[in-house]
Amino acid sequence: MAFDDTEKARNAVSTFMRAEVLATRLEAMARAEPAVGNLWRSEIALAEAVASAGLEGIRISEGDLLPRVALNGSQDADPTGAELALSLIRALKAPGDPLTRPVQTVRRFERAAGTGTGPGVDPADEPEGQRLDDAEIEGLFADLRPGDMPILSAARAAAGYAALSQRANPLVERLIFMAADSSLRGRVARGIGPEDVLRGLSGRVDAHWVSPPALALSHRSFLPWSPGSEAGLLTLGTNLARLFEAEVGRFALSRDWLRRGQEAAQGRGGRSRMADAVQAFGTAPVLSSALLAETIGVSIRTALTLLGEMTELGLLHEITGRQTARIWAVPSLGARLAARPARGARRRTVPPTPPFGRHDTGHPGDREMREAAKQRMERAFADLDVALDRAKALLIDTQRRG
Repeated sequence: MAFDDTEKARNAVSTFMRAEVLATRLEAMARAEPAVGNLWRSEIALAEAVASAGLEGIRISEGDLLPRVALNGSQDADPTGAELALSLIRALKAPGDPLTRPVQTVRRFERAAGTGTGPGVDPADEPEGQRLDDAEIEGLFADLRPGDMPILSAARAAAGYAALSQRANPLVERLIFMAADSSLRGRVARGIGPEDVLRGLSGRVDAHWVSPPALALSHRSFLPWSPGSEAGLLTLGTNLARLFEAEVGRFALSRDWLRRGQEAAQGRGGRSRMADAVQAFGTAPVLSSALLAETIGVSIRTALTLLGEMTELGLLHEITGRQTARIWAVPSLGARLAARPARGARRRTVPPTPPFGRHDTGHPGDREMREAAKQRMERAFADLDVALDRAKALLIDTQRRG
């Protein structure tokens, strides 16, 4: 397949334009209603982290994460997989800005995915050729500008990392995709975010992405992540569009939760802190009584009273199922975290994404293979760029004649 073929170019343009239009709609909704957008993105970050791990063959579910945070003694799932997913959630909720601080951002992603330098990680353990140097990382984002098509431009940055690292860590590729998507939507995130004592399950989202690639590729069936190939780009664009259609409805559920919470707070006495509690959960949709008390400045007793009232109203779910050290969450997120797969139940997984070939050993032939992969990726995007330029020219010509 080649995007310079007329029919396939037309299909490619249609696919990405549809995905971008739907993404822009979600972006506008989140911008118009920041509290609702925060609730929606909190749930997406959880689902995307688990889906991203799943695309690499890691057997984990949303319900496997709560035991790692709540320390309730239930450890049926692979603890390494759960820790990885929690690390990915934190990176997704505060990705930083790769356009202005590319090296810092990517290095943090590499640590979040279990690679890269950091405590306990020896760079000498990485095969030569997989680790990008600082200049290569800067080059991934050098041509990206706010106003570019976010999905396609984010895919280009992810594909560039994939080619240069020989697909050593697709988890990092997808983090790069979402971070670039966030920055290209014109709202620069502030940094790595405040410390979250619930390890990513609570706290606000300091990001503006709307395009979760792993979730899109596992929305209806598991499909391969391959941002550097023509087929992979079309698969990503097609499935993002399908996911966006579903997420418009999910966004409405978050809006309804906030509306019901605000209505519940109305008409109460001036001493009531219900409105503050609703706002606290709108910002950090998973909280303990101690965290709620600290956030809104009340006693633990008052926090427990508020939590009980909100639970009775259906605004919260208690998700630990115990009498002490309890944790509450908004219903949509709570349903994901409290869901526990049956013992021995099979979780859907796919084989991990294979590398382009054997690892770069420093041999000239290996370097040539790495360069060839990069050139294949660049040709795929160049063909699509030409197709998009043709579509834009045709649209402008049609508008002039009209």
